[in-house]
Amino acid sequence: MAVVGLHRTEDASAVPPGVGASRSVGAVPSGAPLTTPVTLSLDPVGVQARILDATVPNGVLTPPNDVRDVGIWLDGAPLDAVAGTTLIVGHVNLVGQGNGALFELGTIEPGEVIRTSDAGGTTTAWRVTAVATRPKSAGIEESVLAGPDGPRRLAVVTCGGELQFDNGVGDYSDNVYLYAEPLV
Repeated sequence: MAVVGLHRTEDASAVPPGVGASRSVGAVPSGAPLTTPVTLSLDPVGVQARILDATVPNGVLTPPNDVRDVGIWLDGAPLDAVAGTTLIVGHVNLVGQGNGALFELGTIEPGEVIRTSDAGGTTTAWRVTAVATRPKSAGIEESVLAGPDGPRRLAVVTCGGELQFDNGVGDYSDNVYLYAEPLV
């Protein structure tokens, strides 16, 4: 499986069960109240993004097409979980759309606070514990795929490093990982 263009070092057929499953959303009746937006707020850089579902076509965890949105991995811990890792991914930028919601992810520093809000309207404040860059060639940082197991944390991932071109297709050399723990 790959995350934001990052491939696992082992066989892609070893994708965890359920990866790629999607939630179905029923039609909203006319006149129904709007749902509470699910958001990621990167307060240190003044960005707020809608959180949509990340898709997993062909074993590649893919953020929403609109660079202003981010995606949540459905096999990870949900935003309202009490344990496990919630994984959110987003584009750093895209041709024709400009900079994405996570463009400045790598400038956020440990100790700073970011926020998420879930569909129930609950806002969670998260203290950033680390921001790291990892070469895509080294494979995915596996702990972001911990899902509902382990201590409660948030992982946010986007592309970074040098923009490289292969046959006219651009891709970044690295991924940027932000890790955060909920403030209690």
